[in-house]
Amino acid sequence: MAHTVHCAHDDCDEYSCRAPFRPEPPDLQAIAHRNALAADGWTDVEGRDYCPNHSPC
Repeated sequence: MAHTVHCAHDDCDEYSCRAPFRPEPPDLQAIAHRNALAADGWTDVEGRDYCPNHSPC
């Protein structure tokens, strides 16, 4: 099953989708995806994800 994250900014359609090659538990898949997003410049503010173009910081 794929894990998808959308940018929380009102006017943004950016999203990221990750699907593992081998089965893994959903919680581990979400952790790995969020770690990869952080490395790519995405930010998580109070549970809302923002792409690098719309970082609220």
